[in-house]
Amino acid sequence: MKLINKLISRAAALVLAVGIAVSSTAFAAEKDEEFTFPSGLSFNSFEKMVGLLTNTYGAEINSKLPPTSVVVFHGDEILYTNYEGYINMKEDILNDENAVFEWGSISKTMIWVSIMQLWEQGKIDLDADIRTYLPDNFMKNLKYDDPITVTDLMNHQGGWCESTYRLFVRDAADIGSLEDELRKIEPAQTFRPGEVSSYSNWGAALAGFIVQRVSNMDFTDYVHRNILEPLGMEHTAVSADHSDNMWVKEQREKLRSYEMPMMLPIWEETGAELFYCPIYPAGSAVGTIGDLARYAQAFVDDGHPLFEKAETQEKLFSGSSFYGESDIPCCSYGFWSSEYAVQTYGHDGGTNSGVANMLFDRDSKVGLVQLTTNSNYTYNPMLSMLPEYVFGDYTGKNLPVEKAKPVGFRGEYIASRSTIKGIGSFFSFLGAVNTDKLEGYTDIGNDVYKYTYTDDYADKVHILGRSRYSDGTEGIRAGAVEYMPVKMYVPKISLLAAFYLSGISAIFVLLAKRKLKKAKLISQYKGDFIFTWAQLAKAASLLAIVVILVAAMSATGLPKYLGACAGITQMISFVLCGAAAIAGIAFILKRKTSKSRKICYIFSIAGNITTAATIAVFEMYRFWGC
Repeated sequence: MKLINKLISRAAALVLAVGIAVSSTAFAAEKDEEFTFPSGLSFNSFEKMVGLLTNTYGAEINSKLPPTSVVVFHGDEILYTNYEGYINMKEDILNDENAVFEWGSISKTMIWVSIMQLWEQGKIDLDADIRTYLPDNFMKNLKYDDPITVTDLMNHQGGWCESTYRLFVRDAADIGSLEDELRKIEPAQTFRPGEVSSYSNWGAALAGFIVQRVSNMDFTDYVHRNILEPLGMEHTAVSADHSDNMWVKEQREKLRSYEMPMMLPIWEETGAELFYCPIYPAGSAVGTIGDLARYAQAFVDDGHPLFEKAETQEKLFSGSSFYGESDIPCCSYGFWSSEYAVQTYGHDGGTNSGVANMLFDRDSKVGLVQLTTNSNYTYNPMLSMLPEYVFGDYTGKNLPVEKAKPVGFRGEYIASRSTIKGIGSFFSFLGAVNTDKLEGYTDIGNDVYKYTYTDDYADKVHILGRSRYSDGTEGIRAGAVEYMPVKMYVPKISLLAAFYLSGISAIFVLLAKRKLKKAKLISQYKGDFIFTWAQLAKAASLLAIVVILVAAMSATGLPKYLGACAGITQMISFVLCGAAAIAGIAFILKRKTSKSRKICYIFSIAGNITTAATIAVFEMYRFWGC
């Protein structure tokens, strides 16, 4: 009862904070109302909890809400199904069992299942170097000669950082073969293989390419024959353009996405948000909630329908990467482990269209799948609240505590899943985390920490691990990503700030010079043209960074030609600013100039050195291999 009251109060707080309308149709199988979920809620209590959410929402602003589909299952039995909202509000098309949604990165789990199937057949060695299965010299941007194993790919420990280049395209006609697309956007390898967890779409798609080469089948065909067809998943497409299932393709074109801007209680349509993923094994699956539930049920089925042997399914969920030096799994051959009252496995996904989630507890055989076009988790209780209703809160009460040990996380850390190298490397510094301001760490031994924090609704507890790297540094493991200490963060971020200031100042100086020259209020020394060109270079360098930032944050990423133009611009700017800095020093040393003009030269030299140094330090010139 205490848990129920806690969940009710949390739901009420969420409803009051958000205030969104819901149009909901829920169906529950005839089930013993005393069935108990891992959370401790009975089936009857669970229905009441969900009803509290939907009924309160329905009484708020209006009757329309973006679509959300939910299925809760126990073994092969569907316990609860809910279809909320509209897939198209303007045309009044209700969400139902025929609605299809993008599964995003849940698609990756089909790669890992395929890998395990081929491992079971003796065709893939999980400990083998992936070069064994790839064309000669396939990877061009490797920093380390160390082998990258198949398991490294499954753990997202191949060493690749994020790329600034395209992950999605608008036109399906722009999609090439999987091999060609992988070659086009190969990111930089910045970490030693097997050492750092850095979630990588490219690395996952590379594993899909290995499946394709080992099986001698197109990856799409392989998945249909070995996953979709055995499970009866007739309403799922996995190819880049969804053409492998025309019914799904047509249904997807009906779907509309919505967002709630600026915390206003109004849903705005953003269109179909239909983008295509050229490295499609990493995130192109589209299907119904029924098919996703059928897929998730296979992983709690003792009949192991996707594998010939039960041992293969057991290995898949035996853990392959752990927090610190403990036996607490973080990743299990591509499936992520999550902390609730029970240990769950699964994967979530996000695209420009929406979000998806798949969770299951293999012990109780209870699972949950969720699909929506609404990318705002905060505004959707059927996304944010249901996992805890089903699986319960993680408290960590069963964990030992070693309070005497200091945590030792101090300073600025950047996420491994960021653009560490190349033209967009400054992104990672903009998102740095200051661990000095984080509290709530408790040492539980074996380089594992319980991290407690409070969000808008309740206390949350997560597991973090300390990672120790071969260069002697240490990082923080947080699920699919690690946070790594930044060397010389303050000088570097100060340099970046000075770069922005220098670029903005250059624009104002150029405008001022133009007006003063027209008014014939200034004279120009012989050789002063180099300073004007340097001002133009600083302004162009700043503009190039703005263009990169805007393009890289778009759904389609930074186009190659734009990256090349920006990189070449930075090279030219580096040369011009360097030349102007040298010329400025020479002018001061060799000329008798007024004090005021000498001060101008000093500021000019400082600005030029700042711009040239920033371009060099942050590799703003490097448009290849990033």
